[in-house]
Amino acid sequence: MTTIKLTNVLVLAAVLAVGCKKMSYKKTKSGLVYKIFSGKGSDSLKVNDIVKFNYAIRYNDSLMEAYNSYGKIPGYLRVSYQEGKPSYDLNEVLPMLKVGDSLITVQMSDTLMKTQAANLPPNAKKGDRITTTIKIVQRFTSDSLARIDYEKEAEKDKPRQLKEQQEMMAKAKKEIEERQKKEDEELARSGEMAKQVSNMEKYLAERKIQAVKTGKGTFVEIKQQGSGAAAAPGKYVLVKYTGRILATDSIFQSNSFPVQLGSGSVIRGWDEGLLLFKEGGKGVLYIPGFLAYGDHPPAGSPFKLQEALKFEVELLKVSDTPIK
Repeated sequence: MTTIKLTNVLVLAAVLAVGCKKMSYKKTKSGLVYKIFSGKGSDSLKVNDIVKFNYAIRYNDSLMEAYNSYGKIPGYLRVSYQEGKPSYDLNEVLPMLKVGDSLITVQMSDTLMKTQAANLPPNAKKGDRITTTIKIVQRFTSDSLARIDYEKEAEKDKPRQLKEQQEMMAKAKKEIEERQKKEDEELARSGEMAKQVSNMEKYLAERKIQAVKTGKGTFVEIKQQGSGAAAAPGKYVLVKYTGRILATDSIFQSNSFPVQLGSGSVIRGWDEGLLLFKEGGKGVLYIPGFLAYGDHPPAGSPFKLQEALKFEVELLKVSDTPIK
């Protein structure tokens, strides 16, 4: 969809926000406020049709980007109006539309709290409104035809989705890195970071384990270097591992897991320690708590705050491309 079409939609929503009394809005039996803008089409919607439409939803005066289909995959909805059963949603009005028509509906939170509370944001309060603007693009008389069209739209949308996912991942990674930096600075000031590294050195010395310190404090016992491709930031590696809680030597997980090194998708101890291996390499990673899960262990996990871990690892594969 073009920017012009999106602009038109938002202008209509803005006009509505000024006040319904300035335009000739109608109400359904359930009290749903609506306005139809004729596209001068002749192909009327019928009950059980699958309708394809573009939409934009505003909560009070704010556009909800997650509910804006323009430039994305359109919405698909079965027309399921039932006479005598007011639903306080689009289905009350869809049978009045033709392909090419546009529609604005206004739902009040007061009514939705009584009938569709699950569709409201958690901070909703009485007097709030949800304004939905749609434009009917096409209608289908069967599920199979609608499915074919949806799959075409989804294929066209893949590049945008991939870009959006990459941007979200980059943003999340940056936020995590900024949080970790602040936490590391605090741990360094308090002496906790040095204490954890010292405790790990003591643990290894007492057990006469020969391990190399790398990064900020991950210790790596190399049992077999490996002879294949070297692990490096940006590379994809398939790791077979057994994870243990250092203090008790109890196993909490054994598995094989593909990961891109340096992407922030695993604990920092892995990102640091795995770099010392090549494909086929085997060894053990000894990771202080601040380089494991720190103060943010996963919900439901057995880890305490700042708990040190160790991983017996084997690099099954090192690749330049994602490993499935």
